[in-house]
Amino acid sequence: MPIRLPIAPALRTAGNQEGFTLIEIFITIVLLTIGLLGTAALTTGVVRGNLASKNMTSATAIAQTCLEENRRVGYSSAGAVPAGGSNSCVAGTATVTSGGVSFSRTLTIDTSVTNIKTLTVAVSWSEGAVGTKSVSLVTIMAAS
Repeated sequence: MPIRLPIAPALRTAGNQEGFTLIEIFITIVLLTIGLLGTAALTTGVVRGNLASKNMTSATAIAQTCLEENRRVGYSSAGAVPAGGSNSCVAGTATVTSGGVSFSRTLTIDTSVTNIKTLTVAVSWSEGAVGTKSVSLVTIMAAS
């Protein structure tokens, strides 16, 4: 008659084991990593989009301020400094810094039509690898 040795409890195989295998845990980690990397890429895109929107808003505000300043000084002094007055937006190119970004503002005045001035303000800036972006606003002033 053969002798039977007792098997250690850790070496016995049970018909219904509980828990996860190493491969299941590995697959779960890989799937979570892919999901988190996708979220990180999305977050980076959102941050870039917010920066572009902030710069666009700043450029539009700079252009609008220039047009309003020239409307304030009136038709005869638009694009120039009136006698005894002030105009912070004269014809030509100027650099304006807002929010740590340098914007190039250019005011051109078209007087080809009698008693009408067409003011065009172009504001441009650089967004690094994206390149140079710009905004243009136009208004028309008539002699009164």
